[in-house]
Amino acid sequence: MSLFEAAIGWLAPPQCISCTVEGSALCIACCKSKITPYGERCYSCGALSQKSKTCPSCYHSNSPRFVWVTTNYEATAQKLVKLYKFGQQRAAAKTLAKMMSTTVLSQTGSATLAGYLVVSVPTATSRIRERGFDHAATLARCVAISLGLEYARALGRLGQTRQIGSRRTDRLNQIAGSYFVRKPSLVTGRKILLVDDVVTTGATLQAATSALKAAGATRVDAIVFAKRL
Repeated sequence: MSLFEAAIGWLAPPQCISCTVEGSALCIACCKSKITPYGERCYSCGALSQKSKTCPSCYHSNSPRFVWVTTNYEATAQKLVKLYKFGQQRAAAKTLAKMMSTTVLSQTGSATLAGYLVVSVPTATSRIRERGFDHAATLARCVAISLGLEYARALGRLGQTRQIGSRRTDRLNQIAGSYFVRKPSLVTGRKILLVDDVVTTGATLQAATSALKAAGATRVDAIVFAKRL
């Protein structure tokens, strides 16, 4: 966070989007009462799955092995994501990261995460210019801090393709080959924890996973705030 952003936060502290109490974008009480846990499920099909492991039916070589999802993309969760990405409320990244970290720790424990490198899914540069910041990188840094892990901006993005259409095959075709590893030595031999705000079909996570594995990552898992229904 820049000094300017810190000053703004001090002069005009964020308010809870649900109850308006000052201090955070969503207060602790509303996090508990307004955010419904996604639970231990396969991120792709929603089937019950221990510790959110990708189920056998959905898993293939380019799938993250585990994808920890905090909640569904609806109601308060949807409002919070939109506030963060489009409402210039960058402080909401800390709130999102805290909930995401709590999700993964409740299912795995801190020891399981030892040695992971946190990597953000790259945002199209047109989106960064439009919003004034890279929301995915900011969120990933906050997740890394919350979990006590190392962060690296290891992935780059080719082109400005936006995923259009609802069919999974459309999204896979649109995003395939869009990511590359900036410096393979950053990920070779490492376990990677991908961070994104919302998952729909999983095409983005799969494309990023493919690039990371091709560069030598030994394992790729992911943590996402919300699953779009």
